[in-house]
Amino acid sequence: MNVDENHPVALSLPDVKAAASSLAAEIKKSSELSPALRARLIAVRSALFQLGVYNPILSRLDSATVSRAPIGEIAEELGKVASSL
Repeated sequence: MNVDENHPVALSLPDVKAAASSLAAEIKKSSELSPALRARLIAVRSALFQLGVYNPILSRLDSATVSRAPIGEIAEELGKVASSL
């Protein structure tokens, strides 16, 4: 998945599922969220929103109004969302 801040992400359902699944696995292996992983996560989350998939745990990645979700919880939830697509 190419991440470009100047263009919206538009992917098919199989592409979003594959991107979310592989990203969840990568995040699970990582002890912290690097800027590159964070950008990919935001792009995948945006693609999920465009498909009508909203997940409150994924929204807590960068929330200013509620406590932020731990990285492990985000990875676990992203994996669940990917498997449900």
